[in-house]
Amino acid sequence: MAKITKNMVEVLGVLKDFENGAFAREVLAKVEGKTFNGVNATLAAAAGKGYCTKVKAVYGEGEGAKMLTKYTITEAGVEVIETPEEDAPVEDAE
Repeated sequence: MAKITKNMVEVLGVLKDFENGAFAREVLAKVEGKTFNGVNATLAAAAGKGYCTKVKAVYGEGEGAKMLTKYTITEAGVEVIETPEEDAPVEDAE
């Protein structure tokens, strides 16, 4: 089983609150003490481990709209944050 960090557990916990997925900046708005790059990298790493999915989606409206990556937690992601001690060792990593 892939290792999961406390940071990943925290970020995935916030992502879980978004029913239809979220962009990194939306997750960042609900996480304290993190940078955009840190949250974005954590979400990308979680997607690589199968804990969330990522798709390109439109963020914003009108001329300011951009194509950004939108993340949605998977069942594996929900399981790993609810019982991290059973599914994978939790490490301190920044």
